[in-house]
Amino acid sequence: MEFGEGVEIISPADTTIRLFATFDPVIWQGRQAIPLQTLVGSDRVASPTLYGYRLIGTDGYYANMPGKGYGDNSWDQLRIGYLDLTQLRALFEAGRDPNLRQGHNVKFVVRVELLRSIDVDWGARRKLAPLVELESLALPEGYEESGAAAVCLARAVEYALPGDLDPADYQYRVQASGGASLPRLLTWLEVGAAYHLLEADAVVLPAALGPAYRLASPMRIRLEGGGR
Repeated sequence: MEFGEGVEIISPADTTIRLFATFDPVIWQGRQAIPLQTLVGSDRVASPTLYGYRLIGTDGYYANMPGKGYGDNSWDQLRIGYLDLTQLRALFEAGRDPNLRQGHNVKFVVRVELLRSIDVDWGARRKLAPLVELESLALPEGYEESGAAAVCLARAVEYALPGDLDPADYQYRVQASGGASLPRLLTWLEVGAAYHLLEADAVVLPAALGPAYRLASPMRIRLEGGGR
C-alpha cells in the first residue's frame, strides 16, 4: 500500500488494510471524507465500545503520546469524526464532546491501533486508560484466579485522573459494557484490591466477597461524590 491509498487497522487479533477507494466518501465541511467509524469498521473486535482507538500519523504523532496525553479516541468519538481525504487528517465535531482537543486532529493518518481500555469518568471529563500501558502483575492470593495476569483498577484511575484531584475523595462505580455493575460503590482502598483479569476480561475482588463481585467485560470506572 502506498501512502495516501489507505490505512492499517491493527486489532489484538490481526492487521487489515482499509483502502480509501473501497469507500463511498461523504461531504463534510465541503470536502470528501470517510466517517471514522466506517473506516475502522465495527467488525475488528467483538465489542467496539471496550476499546480505545489510537490514530497515528506518518511522523509517529498520536493524541495520547507522552507529553500530550489527550487520550485515545473512544468508539463514540469516532462516530463524530471523519478522515479528510484531501489532507488525510482526522477531524471531529468537537462541540459535541468536551473531551476532544485540537491535538486529536491527527495529520497524515496511516495507522489506527485498537487498544483494550477502561473509560475513567469523573463528571465533565473522562479519559481512556489503555490496559497495555498499565503495570500488570500476578493476581495475589485470596482471589479465585490467583496467579493470573491482572491489572489493578487503581492504576487505571491514576493513569487518567488529573493531578489536582485526590482519588481518595471519591467513590467508584465499576460498570460493564452491557450496563451491569458491581453490587455497590467501592472506596479508593477497595479499588486498590480490584483487578482486571487480562485473559478472562473480568474485574474481580477478593474471593471472600463472593461471586457477585466479579464483573465480565468491564467498560467504565465512574467517580462519584468527593470534590465534584
